[in-house]
Amino acid sequence: MGELYDDRRQEPRYATSGIYYVQAAGRSKPGRILDLSVNGAMLELVEGQPLTAGERTYVVLSFSGQPEFVADVLVQHIVNDRVGVEFYDMSPEHFSTLATLIDQHQRSR
Repeated sequence: MGELYDDRRQEPRYATSGIYYVQAAGRSKPGRILDLSVNGAMLELVEGQPLTAGERTYVVLSFSGQPEFVADVLVQHIVNDRVGVEFYDMSPEHFSTLATLIDQHQRSR
């Protein structure tokens, strides 16, 4: 299944280090951001996270040296303690932060 999922990716993903929170009534326990693309991310599933495949939610993404930003995401799948999310709506300011992070990863290759 992983190979099929990889084939459907439209943008390259970059291994990264950052943390995320599910934005609900307050913040959930933090989890690690495992990889990132302009279209989505792979997140570490943390026990007690209010995430369900097929649902939309908001996550706060935090990377060292960058402002936190919020993304409206669709939870695509949850497999082996990993959560694949697709980005939906993001303010222009937050998208600019994401684009800067992706650009930094592309330049470091």
